[in-house]
Amino acid sequence: VAAAALKAGIERVSHNWMMFLLLLCVCFGTLTSSVLGLDFRYQNTREVEEYLKAVNKNYSSITYLHSIGKSVEGRDLWVLVLGKFPYEHKVGIPEFKYIANMHGNEPVGRVLLLHLIDHLTSNYNTDPTVTSMINNTRIHILPSM
Repeated sequence: VAAAALKAGIERVSHNWMMFLLLLCVCFGTLTSSVLGLDFRYQNTREVEEYLKAVNKNYSSITYLHSIGKSVEGRDLWVLVLGKFPYEHKVGIPEFKYIANMHGNEPVGRVLLLHLIDHLTSNYNTDPTVTSMINNTRIHILPSM
């Protein structure tokens, strides 16, 4: 029984991981924008912070925004957590961490992660795949390091 439960858990995590990668590809391919007005362009640090705060305010039941520290320039390093339980770790719920823009000359990752946030939040409770991902995983997104 324990082996079957472990196998089922591993299969669920694998399925969720594959669905998340699929959504990343969809997000990149469709370049949709939500009501928050996220354009497919480079957002500066102030715009990223404003966007993350707006998302956290508008989707407070599934998001948690917090700073994990400061950059070498003294800027907050914002992480947006998405999930059914965004404020706390729950045993049995897989967690994923996505970090972009580690180097200043790599802006594409930042833009893609912002659009991933947009896609996940704007399609929660309307797209069954997105809803399942949010309800069954905890996703940590650091758009700019």
